[in-house]
Amino acid sequence: MKLDLRTDRLNGRGITLEQLRAFVYVATYGGFAKAGEELGRSQSTLSFSIKRLEEDIGCRLIDRRHGHLIGLTSEGKQFLLAAKDILFRMTQALQSVKKFQLRGQIAFGVPDDFSITNLHKVISWCQAEHPELKIEIISASSPMLLALLEKRQLDMVITKEIAGQPTNTNNNNILLIDSLHWVASKSIYFNEFQEIPLVIFSEGCVIRECAIKTLENVDKPYFLAYVSSSFENIKSAVEHGLGVSLLPLRALTDDLYVLSSEHGVPSVPAIKLVLHIAAQGDLYEFFADYLRRSLSE
Repeated sequence: MKLDLRTDRLNGRGITLEQLRAFVYVATYGGFAKAGEELGRSQSTLSFSIKRLEEDIGCRLIDRRHGHLIGLTSEGKQFLLAAKDILFRMTQALQSVKKFQLRGQIAFGVPDDFSITNLHKVISWCQAEHPELKIEIISASSPMLLALLEKRQLDMVITKEIAGQPTNTNNNNILLIDSLHWVASKSIYFNEFQEIPLVIFSEGCVIRECAIKTLENVDKPYFLAYVSSSFENIKSAVEHGLGVSLLPLRALTDDLYVLSSEHGVPSVPAIKLVLHIAAQGDLYEFFADYLRRSLSE
């Protein structure tokens, strides 16, 4: 969606950062209640902000039915990327006026089976702002990253975990929460399969464990149709009809068909990204804070 500031739609009060932030948080957390808790705003305030945003843009962004949030419209999905980018750039602009410079070296681990929309951009801009900061990045599975962290071969890592379950870090280190969705190449129904052809990540991935455990809990047989540690390979396999997979909201594209309860899919929990810090010192705390503020947008 390309917004033209010369159109009549954006005359008057115009779009505010508060509206964008309300929309991004509601879309991210899948509802007004959790988004309100995170932002410290009432549900009615968030609803009003998004309503004004939709009026300014001239289209619906969120699909509501009987007062409940069903999901994002096609326009909403497209606008979400732009809204996140605007908020991210604002965060980056505010940080750029600070005189403090990070100096030193950080060994940083990131999960290789999770799509983090802004992570590479965050790190790139951080290094541009702090040219004397050297960041060494290793991409691996969450269990491997934690093992390297325990051996002090990494200073800090991001891991994937099931949302709502206890973690060995504090809540301040939860970077974001993302809902999981069953996806296929087209509209299919689970009861059509005697066995679900599962396109899934390699062992050690929490999304794999969640998918398998969920199918076993509802006594739905499955077989591993495609296994890979590569996020792009998983999406490509699903897009070409090799099977059904479980993917986070941020990874969904127009080439993937999102299955709903109407297709007979079982419900699944959400995923959270957690930052673990082993090294001590101001350098790591400042970088951690940079990640929290930037990725939260």
